[in-house]
Amino acid sequence: MPRLPGARPSFTAWCVHCGRQTSAPVEVGVMDRGSGAPLVQYACPEDATRYGAGPSPADEIR
Repeated sequence: MPRLPGARPSFTAWCVHCGRQTSAPVEVGVMDRGSGAPLVQYACPEDATRYGAGPSPADEIR
């Protein structure tokens, strides 16, 4: 499917668990480095819960 003129490409990232590329990445961690910007780690939605992403028992359900 062709993109609309001027549309930005979607953000993709590699899953830190399974190694697949996903177009719906979930941030699961940040590694601070001695120099430069921190390294953000992403997981695919299927593996994100392994890293604590998602609702926790302390979250209020409405």
